[in-house]
Amino acid sequence: MTATGGRRPRLVLQLFSAERSVRRWIDARAGRGNVGAAGAGVLFHLAKNDRAPVGEIARQLNSSVSGVSGLIDRLAKAGLVIKEADPDDRRGVRVGITEDGRTSAAEAADVLAELNQRLTSGFSPEELGTVGRWLDHVQQLGQGDDTGPRDGRR
Repeated sequence: MTATGGRRPRLVLQLFSAERSVRRWIDARAGRGNVGAAGAGVLFHLAKNDRAPVGEIARQLNSSVSGVSGLIDRLAKAGLVIKEADPDDRRGVRVGITEDGRTSAAEAADVLAELNQRLTSGFSPEELGTVGRWLDHVQQLGQGDDTGPRDGRR
């Protein structure tokens, strides 16, 4: 209970549940190549940064290189990206986007535009500003700022 007598919000549960709902919504509309939410992130990055190293893509998606590598393999199998040796790093791999990948990225952008409209409908710009600020704050938690309370009050 809080000092006001109400229940504390279950923000972690709500955040994870919301993330799963958003992914399911996107995945249900994946379209060509069954790209899905994570695949769309890769394609969006490559549309602006063609021939990007796998590590760069992983950083952009806030993911591990091993996790992104499997996703890139699936996208390559679907003909949406190509993998090639990195000329600057014999151990590295660069990823390029194909024309089908660009088409899938454009389709995914349309899906996300619809989702963004649905997510923001009914909220004022001020409310959305607060939500955006809170989400930015949450994203910073995993970036070395470990100054939160240690007494279980998270």
